[in-house]
Amino acid sequence: MTSLDDLTLLQWFVSGDATLEANQSLRVQPANNLRQLLGRKGSLLATAFDAALPPRIEVRRNTDYTDVLHQILIDHHFVPVGQGLDSQVLCYAHYPIPEGYHILYGQARQLWKQWWTHASRLSDRHLQLDLFVLVQKQWYPVRDIAINSGTLYVETLRGETIHHGDDMMVWLEKDRCEEADKTCFWAPPASPPAPVAAHPGSQAVVDPTLAPVVYALDGKVYVQTAAGVVIIEGENLKVYGQGSQAAIAPQQQRATVAARVRPR
Repeated sequence: MTSLDDLTLLQWFVSGDATLEANQSLRVQPANNLRQLLGRKGSLLATAFDAALPPRIEVRRNTDYTDVLHQILIDHHFVPVGQGLDSQVLCYAHYPIPEGYHILYGQARQLWKQWWTHASRLSDRHLQLDLFVLVQKQWYPVRDIAINSGTLYVETLRGETIHHGDDMMVWLEKDRCEEADKTCFWAPPASPPAPVAAHPGSQAVVDPTLAPVVYALDGKVYVQTAAGVVIIEGENLKVYGQGSQAAIAPQQQRATVAARVRPR
């Protein structure tokens, strides 16, 4: 029987496909409702907390497998969220990303450079769907980035985050089409996702798979269309994904809707 190579075993560990596997260099084994990745002589390399919400994996720094684990984790939509109680541990959490986007991890100033590269092509810099950042455990599009004395102020629909230029952070960038001058637009799946409800003064719950197309904030629903961003306001509105019987269904006769298209 052919022995498992290290890369395959590491991928199985991250994906959760391995609960008890081993080769000559690595071993995956369960321990107290979690999974551990062990190296030679039983050295601890990583720990997976599958029952956590969101699922979490902690990786030991400065091992022979730290860098390759980092890339595999990114490929499986685990993003760095800081260090653990032990400063030698880096924590990753699983946040699914929408189809048509990929994860980037680098210094905050790199995000700023990409922002201006994308924004320079747009007439409206207040909302674009090329770049997303993680805010309060959800992905939101970057509305604006201001820089002052080396500090970046990243504005999203969920408020502002602050980063030093050399801070490491994660963001999403839209995949490019084969044609250089076109952008790939992501479409929701054919099966109807959970409804999105917006109520004045409350935060609606949005299916994460709709994140690049639909956003709900402070009683308003933001919908990306070919003509630009449509803002929908009213009372007791519900917005459904593709395949539902109605796209927008007011639940009371007194409900009013105002839609504004912001040119791209």
